[in-house]
Amino acid sequence: MLPKPYSVRLFVTSNLDKDLGVVLDKEQSHYVATVMRRAAGDKVALFNGRDGEWLGVFQEIHKNHCLVHVTEQMRPQLVEPDIELLFAPVKKIQTNLIVQKATELGAASLQPVQTMRTNADRLRVDKLALQALEAAEQCERLNVPIIHGLVKLEQALAVLEPERILIFCNERLTGNSARAVLPTLENTGKWAVLTGPEGGFTTEEIELISKRNNTYSISLGSRILRAETAVIASLALLQAFHGDWK
Repeated sequence: MLPKPYSVRLFVTSNLDKDLGVVLDKEQSHYVATVMRRAAGDKVALFNGRDGEWLGVFQEIHKNHCLVHVTEQMRPQLVEPDIELLFAPVKKIQTNLIVQKATELGAASLQPVQTMRTNADRLRVDKLALQALEAAEQCERLNVPIIHGLVKLEQALAVLEPERILIFCNERLTGNSARAVLPTLENTGKWAVLTGPEGGFTTEEIELISKRNNTYSISLGSRILRAETAVIASLALLQAFHGDWK
């Protein structure tokens, strides 16, 4: 594998095109100048979720602002899988891990849901969005997933589009393995994955979820998985059967 022509990769909100100039914000500039110790003439990769990935050259580097000259496109913008992750948040470290790994595994949006057994009742969406942004920069995806605020389970289910296929990961389900269910589903291009809290869903919640049309329950095996492990396993399975791993 050829070495990368850059050592820093950043998400920006600016438009990207050949010979444009991009000014980095204060936090990014501090990171480039102080943490990474880049210098004028060094190269950087930029992406904004719209224009693909571009190579740029640092023209000026200061702790409060950096100027980048955009030189060439390295990758065009690709269509990412439309996968919405519905998950019950857990402790801070584990929730951060869920956001990080869901970003790496290609989730387009993350919807935290409040269930009967959800321990967390307040989330810092701005902090989770920063986790997602940093994970997107590191894993080389071309966009950053949307992080929604915490809502009740019934509300999250109500706003799902009818054509969106919901994969319900039921830790108490003994049959319906993912390998048996997922290959039989027609790929509509719109997916959602629902994973539960520590302690799982209540009987009433399972009935509510199962009543939704276009919902398919799957088992994640014979072992009870931690909440963050269930997210990783379910997204990996969906990507393998219907996502961009093919």
